[in-house]
Amino acid sequence: MSAKTVTFDQLKDELQTGDIFFASGIGAGSQRIEKLEHCEWSHVAMILRTPDDQLLLWESTSLDNLEDVRFHDQKPGPQLVRLVDRLSTDVSSKYDGKFAIRRLYVERTPQMLEKLNAFIAQVYDASFPSHLRMYFEVLEGKLGIQSSFKDFFCSKLLAETYIQLGLLPSHPVPNSYEPASFTPSHHLPLLLDAQLGEELLIDISSIPVS
Repeated sequence: MSAKTVTFDQLKDELQTGDIFFASGIGAGSQRIEKLEHCEWSHVAMILRTPDDQLLLWESTSLDNLEDVRFHDQKPGPQLVRLVDRLSTDVSSKYDGKFAIRRLYVERTPQMLEKLNAFIAQVYDASFPSHLRMYFEVLEGKLGIQSSFKDFFCSKLLAETYIQLGLLPSHPVPNSYEPASFTPSHHLPLLLDAQLGEELLIDISSIPVS
């Protein structure tokens, strides 16, 4: 069954912290990742909705084209950026060509949000690994060897964030996860009675382009 397509306006008011964001890249590096994983997604990240209703994206990429909303700098690696900025710049620069969301259904407690804020501050200075380093870390992860927090690729950051929030167990280790791990075709060992919804494709024509 094909995924349902929704407009950004239909989706934006429903998004909550912990929802999963997917992107499919147009560039050779992204397509290589998708081919290796047999998955249409090369990037995965997490939605964060602030108390004043800002929609942010907690992600790790090799890009440095957006300003982090908390630390006000631009760098590769873990960053917290405005969701609409990531969507619009990716579309206008032809970096990504497809996007989707999976809603997270779980009780979101103040303690979870405190842990999230602490983890963001803890790992913000980490870098994004080279492609070779990333492949090596994933291989280590498949063998149960956890890599350090000195760098984060996208799915490692999302997995460790879920672990910190108590949504995933500490094993498998975070660097064993790939974007495909968070799709409906893979089993994710969620805790706290959490569930993930089906993929919702975002109508790319509905994304505001700057």
